[in-house]
Amino acid sequence: MENSKSIVLPVTLKGGENYLLWSRTAKAVLCGRGLWRHVEPVTTQPGETTTVVAVADEVKRFQEDQAVLAILQSSLDISVLEAYSYCEKAKELWDTLKNVFGNASNLTRVFEVKRAINNLSQEDMEFNKFFGKFRSLWAELEMLRPPTTDAVVLNERREQDKVFALLMVLNPVYNDLIKHLLRAEKLPSLDEVCSQIQKEQGSLGLFGGKGELVVANKGELATANKSYFKPGERKPFVCDHCKRPGHLKDRCYLLHPHLNPNPGPSKWKDQRDWRDKRDRREPRANLSYDASPSIESAGCSVQVRGEALVRTPEEGTAMAASSTEYVKKADLDALIKHLKESGNAFNSLKTSKSLIVDSGASHHMISDVKLMSDIKPAVGDVIIANGDRIPVKGIGNLNLFNKKSQAFYMPSFTSNLLSVKRTTSDLNCYAIFGPNDVYFQDIDSSKVI
Repeated sequence: MENSKSIVLPVTLKGGENYLLWSRTAKAVLCGRGLWRHVEPVTTQPGETTTVVAVADEVKRFQEDQAVLAILQSSLDISVLEAYSYCEKAKELWDTLKNVFGNASNLTRVFEVKRAINNLSQEDMEFNKFFGKFRSLWAELEMLRPPTTDAVVLNERREQDKVFALLMVLNPVYNDLIKHLLRAEKLPSLDEVCSQIQKEQGSLGLFGGKGELVVANKGELATANKSYFKPGERKPFVCDHCKRPGHLKDRCYLLHPHLNPNPGPSKWKDQRDWRDKRDRREPRANLSYDASPSIESAGCSVQVRGEALVRTPEEGTAMAASSTEYVKKADLDALIKHLKESGNAFNSLKTSKSLIVDSGASHHMISDVKLMSDIKPAVGDVIIANGDRIPVKGIGNLNLFNKKSQAFYMPSFTSNLLSVKRTTSDLNCYAIFGPNDVYFQDIDSSKVI
């Protein structure tokens, strides 16, 4: 037992989610040191007499038992150790942890493991790491459901799988019912579960408060209850946080910026005020105040489209429209200043290709080499919507809001595609889509980039 001081279990028990892994590693370590008999002692046969040697070894056995207890305690998470530090013997601690976390018929854990396997996806994860998670989940499921040839057990598991499949696709409003069903000693049959769901649906329609349910007579209910509504009796909503009417605290844009359908800093309001004042002035030539603002001058026009500022040549001479109407330099400078401050435009590009925000693109796909830097040759294809494969010529860096993001160089594309997935991941931000615009909001500071 002299080497017990150096024994350290490789896994820390944090609860029921990793008990099986912890128990397997602990058993392997203790068996390798010849200490497993303290956890599962060998029973003596009736009629055996206690010898003097056995009495003499009692003190040594107690010492070894305490050493095993210390080894097990060293592998427990601090929260688990505080809860079960009262166990004074190794077997007592082992049995207690097994009863609490190692219930082989734990329906909740079986459901969690099956749902984790069903939702497991590799995405950008390395295959070895992904396969390790996959094998770990399957191994735990096999420990919870050991192989058997018993027809009764197989039929019971088949019925359970039907119920699990139904519970996985239910509306989130039934989460309380799912927890109640999984806490039972035995999982109900599929028919009984459907009956419980029907009852729960009726209670939701009666008491409400858990979200909307799709019902056939929804329009009829609204019409039938319309006569009971009195506008004078309804009190306006007032937020407890900002003290403004029209919403409650849980829907306040100041506390939950992602709920704002048109978020932005106060400078947007200043820009709108400036635009309103501008519209009230007398009309001037070469300025277009469309839904997509543009600035036309002699020989060119600049159009704003979401995140891109596109400059295209014009054949006409707009300045010749009127010799008395012109654009003041101060007005043009003020407009350019507001565009730069609002972050709605990149630097003017000497190309007719704009940056298009694409929510379906897996990577940035840039056709304009001037937008990229450090381009390195690459081999691969990109599959477009019609199934064609477009070769990737290289991989480089794309500068997004002073941060670099990797992009594919696709010279054969007619547009520059900006991936929403890559942008939100690299910039750590939200992508907020409006009717005509797209905004990127920083997650940490809640400010629009």
